[in-house]
Amino acid sequence: MKTKSQDAIQEEFIKTLRASIPESISLADELADLLKVSSDSAYRRLRGETDFTLDEIYLISKKFNISIDAVFAHKSDTVTCNYTMLTDSEENFEKYLSGIASQLKLINTFPDKQIIYAAEEVPIMHSFNNEKLTAFKLFYWQRSVLNIAKYQGKKFNFDIVPKNLMDIAKEIHHQYMAIPSVEIWTNDTVGTAIKQIMFYYESGAFQNSNDAIEILLSLKNMVESIANYAELEQKTNVGKNNGGSYNLYNSELVIGTNCIHVHIGDKNISHISFNTMNSLTSNNQLFCGEIEHWMKNLIKKSSLISGSAEKQRFQFFKQAVKHIDTAIEKISS
Repeated sequence: MKTKSQDAIQEEFIKTLRASIPESISLADELADLLKVSSDSAYRRLRGETDFTLDEIYLISKKFNISIDAVFAHKSDTVTCNYTMLTDSEENFEKYLSGIASQLKLINTFPDKQIIYAAEEVPIMHSFNNEKLTAFKLFYWQRSVLNIAKYQGKKFNFDIVPKNLMDIAKEIHHQYMAIPSVEIWTNDTVGTAIKQIMFYYESGAFQNSNDAIEILLSLKNMVESIANYAELEQKTNVGKNNGGSYNLYNSELVIGTNCIHVHIGDKNISHISFNTMNSLTSNNQLFCGEIEHWMKNLIKKSSLISGSAEKQRFQFFKQAVKHIDTAIEKISS
């Protein structure tokens, strides 16, 4: 016979599971397909008449990105996080990028959604704004951050990154464009990308040194696009007005790390960066609540530079473009 405690755990697990997918998707059908059971069996589990087995809980947690600690959040001060191991593995890097694309695609299935991004450096989604900048960032991460053997001793050229990675990056940018977003930048956010490009130029890591200028121009194009999003308060492609809403803040405080807080339906997910580009992901609602509180406090202490804040926006992006132009002049001379 089950105890009341066991019933409560099952109920909490089912509640967490329901919050993990949009209401428009049939959870029973998803479970029947995943667990290889009949629809009737899936419904009995969702009604609490049949317990989930440990194997089923494992499959469900993996499929819907549910951390078990989310079920027990009110009883523990321990937070379990998910992450993809990246070091020295080209295969895992592709898995990492595909995971980002899948998460953004899932977020877009929810009618009620938002991403808040505290950006110590330019958000990875914006870095995939155009092919030249995308190719450089993918090469830089694999060669200099992840230490992938294939890229060691190689010099950058625009054809060195596999097409499949370029395609995934393009999908990441496409999905992010549709999601309503709030971003918090500092005066140094763009500077990280400039330093990466200049480091490669000064260390002879470009096959053609003129490519450094091409990438800086692509970075400048990305910055100008984001300035346009901020002015319109909407992420837009040329000739299209179908992007998600966009609010941008300038923080004079040091953010310290890239932090992403995702709101989908009744659920929150938080991503905390580590090792330059990787992230720890948790849907523990108490933990996510603390992240959300920290971000809201950061926003209160930041200056809005989107929408009607024309003067502040002009000064912010003027400074960013100036740094890029200075780097271009240094290479040209």
